[in-house]
Amino acid sequence: MRRIFAIALATFIVATACTSSTPPATGTGSGAPAAGSPVAGGRIIYGIADEITGLQPLLSGVGADEVVWGQLYPRLMQNNPDTGVLGPGLAERLEQSADGLTLTFHLRKDVKWSDGVPFTGEDYKYSVEATIRAKAPIRKPVFSRVVGFQDYNEGKTDSLAGLQVSADGMTVTIRLSSALCTAARSLVSAGGGVLPKHHFVKDWNNKTTDLTKSIDSSPLNNAPPASLGPWVFKEWQKGVQVTLTKNPNYWRGAPLLDEYIVKSYANDAAVKAALLTGEITFAYTLPTDVEEIQKTAGNKLALSRATVASNYNYLGWNMKSPKAPWLASKDVRQALWYGLNVKAIIDKVQLGYATQMFSHYPKQSFVYEPTGLKTYDFNPATAKSLLEKAGAKMGADGVYVWSNGQPMAMRLEGGQGASALMQVATEQYKAIGIKIEPIVQTGPVLTARLDPTQVDHEGHAGGWFISPDPDSAWIFFNAAQQNKGNFNWVHYENADVTKLLDQGRFGPDCTDATRKTLYQQVNKMLNEDAPYTWLWQPESLMFHSTALQGFSQKPYGLTTSGETWDWNAEKLWLRK
Repeated sequence: MRRIFAIALATFIVATACTSSTPPATGTGSGAPAAGSPVAGGRIIYGIADEITGLQPLLSGVGADEVVWGQLYPRLMQNNPDTGVLGPGLAERLEQSADGLTLTFHLRKDVKWSDGVPFTGEDYKYSVEATIRAKAPIRKPVFSRVVGFQDYNEGKTDSLAGLQVSADGMTVTIRLSSALCTAARSLVSAGGGVLPKHHFVKDWNNKTTDLTKSIDSSPLNNAPPASLGPWVFKEWQKGVQVTLTKNPNYWRGAPLLDEYIVKSYANDAAVKAALLTGEITFAYTLPTDVEEIQKTAGNKLALSRATVASNYNYLGWNMKSPKAPWLASKDVRQALWYGLNVKAIIDKVQLGYATQMFSHYPKQSFVYEPTGLKTYDFNPATAKSLLEKAGAKMGADGVYVWSNGQPMAMRLEGGQGASALMQVATEQYKAIGIKIEPIVQTGPVLTARLDPTQVDHEGHAGGWFISPDPDSAWIFFNAAQQNKGNFNWVHYENADVTKLLDQGRFGPDCTDATRKTLYQQVNKMLNEDAPYTWLWQPESLMFHSTALQGFSQKPYGLTTSGETWDWNAEKLWLRK
């Protein structure tokens, strides 16, 4: 199952990759209970319906790539896998000034690169400056509020003024030109992950003011020379697999396993076949494949389940659609929610492997408060009443007619993965007098059609992976986020919501208590306005060899790719 995204359309994207044979994964044996203490040795193979395209976090915008580089180049701080709250990583702690303008990271003193060279703040500084000067601008905006950004970006200075490293290299201080409540979460990544300066500086020196030079052309970009994570790069067979070996200097302790392979497959069916033959050790799976795999594999494979806190699916309604002007009405959007039997759809489409949602923030979020949220229990009578309240009248053919005389017929677009959902929604909406034309699009086509600069669309089926920080709503529901490349695809405009989102992002009060109050108001307004018909949080379903011990999933992954299993990679082991 393609589960690997940064901000991605979980139901839109079509995966393509090459396949190739590889030796069977070590340890795919019986499901007998584990006995004795963990043992060292062996390798595991992770199968993905995707293709790795690059191993340089500063330049890569593909979520699948992070499955690899996220294990090599970690962040200063990491998500707590249970709560999503930022916690210690390469940095022991973070301090932020009362005015929100200064952040100070105190680094661990016991961290070494896999080649034995000590990790310092100079590695972080180098990574940030490399990101700013990179020709690929994908992560550059993260640092636009750091003092001196523009001067360094334009080659006027040889150092980023607002980023200072202490003499002993163990303290990193960052000064911002204006407050940003999300600064800590944004800045911990150094543009994706921290690079080993002592290797990359040979290809690009961060003290240069020559803008013709950048890290983009370094041969090390796709051959990582050293690691701060549990694994070390060994080999990349493009289109086939990436092989990593254990890092003996990993600060949390060297992995018990010797080798970790990420192997690409053309599609979900190929991944399933590899699981059943024992070619791979573990992989995500689709709800529709669970029963077949369990029956076929017997006790050789175990199913791991977890609700993914950062992922949800929805139906979005374009409020500026010229072909469906009724979508501008809150009553109509609420009717579309009441007219959908979400629980029945979860049972049919997800086979029960999902949790129903009622607004943007999941139950796992620290800002979530259910009080005051409408649950939109399936009620066709209420749906019809709201449609008529909005001005619609039932037509002779059973389809409502809008106040302008136009039949209430519209398109519902989505990717191949959303086809079953769209078909069921089409049937249910017909029962309340709304005619739906379901259309399956490729990911790139649909993404282009939904761009905020376009209005020729009505409804779409989508899914997001969102940051654990509640600021994630700013991207989708801030009225100002309607420019090319933005993600307010439904053209939602609520001045109160925009104001609250701006306060939650820019302060001046960035305390958790204040932001919690702000975002609880946002969640209630979104629930009331219904720009989306929120559907569910899907469960993360993974099958793994019963020989693999210590394997479990958590609501939040350590990285942004949506991975839920990698929180204890160094403790995984294979029963012999």
